[in-house]
Amino acid sequence: MGNHRVLLLFICFGVVLHYVDGFYHKQSHDDSSEEDEDVLTHKLHKQHGANKEWARETGYDDEDEKWTGRWMPSRSDDPTPPPKVLHKTGKFKDHNVPADPDHLIGMGVQSKQCDDGKTNLRVDWNWSPVNYTCYDEKIVPNYLTRPLIYCEHIPSSYVPVHKCMTEIIEYDDDIPIYGSHRPVWPVYGEYKFIPKQRWIHSLEHGAIVMLYHPCANPMEVKRLKKILSSCLRRHIITPYTSLNEDRPLALLSWGCRLTMSVVNPTLVKHFIKSRALRGPEPIAKHGAFSEFLKHVAKTITDEEDTTICPEM
Repeated sequence: MGNHRVLLLFICFGVVLHYVDGFYHKQSHDDSSEEDEDVLTHKLHKQHGANKEWARETGYDDEDEKWTGRWMPSRSDDPTPPPKVLHKTGKFKDHNVPADPDHLIGMGVQSKQCDDGKTNLRVDWNWSPVNYTCYDEKIVPNYLTRPLIYCEHIPSSYVPVHKCMTEIIEYDDDIPIYGSHRPVWPVYGEYKFIPKQRWIHSLEHGAIVMLYHPCANPMEVKRLKKILSSCLRRHIITPYTSLNEDRPLALLSWGCRLTMSVVNPTLVKHFIKSRALRGPEPIAKHGAFSEFLKHVAKTITDEEDTTICPEM
């Protein structure tokens, strides 16, 4: 009889701990929403130089805007790009800009030898399923892991170099948010997998790119996909194994990224509304790359995404 009483006490104690722990996780998640949004907003303002005191403290000044536009960090074999040719309206005069005297490659389909979006694609990806398949246990979402925002100041004169498929493009960052890329950009939508050398070009056009680890929680992945795809047409979705398992979900814009373990709709929509369409090349049209495309992005308001996250 005594043993039964002890067992009953242990069971009751375990139930109490379960509810207390559940309440703590929920409360932590709910209470962090407003605070995280404030932190995110503050950091985004800082990245745009809105706070002059921050600019002085970090050493940012007008000298950054006089930078010549080499690849960041500059490499000796990368030429300085010429100024872009723009319409008076700010739109690009010609999407198929020919190579300039310094042998820089124009944007869009070039040739089979350079980049037509179909030839020699294995230079960027060997089509291995390891890039989109989970071979380990599913990652458990952690409500105590705070989302992280990271941005870099990219001088307005910076022009990334377009490189043909005869060259390998490497990045210093596991999750690059700017840099050299392929001339042909992707059709907007969701992919079985698409290499970073392609979606960086989408970032340059103002798209939001969603990355998720193949082992990320399926419900969190689905939740993030739904929000992004209902906010704007100009987006790319792809699995990506280089994400940290602590934060297996990411949203990228030109120069910024948001990584997270759990999807906070308020934060996600705020990032999208703050950072979408801020790339240096305001081009809404689809590109010619579509290898392993699963779903073409749907139009939300119009092709130009005039209203971002209209239901927010």
